Amino acid sequence: MPQASLKAFVRSYRAQIDWLLAQAEEFDSGQRKVTGRVAGKEVDVSQAYANEYRHKAGNLEAVLQAFERLHAEELAGLSR
Repeated sequence: MPQASLKAFVRSYRAQIDWLLAQAEEFDSGQRKVTGRVAGKEVDVSQAYANEYRHKAGNLEAVLQAFERLHAEELAGLSR
C-alpha cells in the first residue's frame, strides 16, 4: 500500500476516534443532553450516548492497533 494511503488511513481513524471521544466528553460534562421516553416518562439518556461513543472509539482503536501491527514495517518511516 502506498505510504500516502497508509498515512491517510491512520490519520482518518485517529481523527474519528478523537471525535467520538470528544462527543462522549460533551455528554459527560453536560454540554449536550439527550432525553428519551421510557415507560411514559422523559429521562436523560446522555450517559448511554456517552458510553456508546466511547465503545465505538474503543472498537476503532482496536482495529487501528491491529492494522498498525500488520503494517509495522511500512508505518515505521511515517510520522504521525
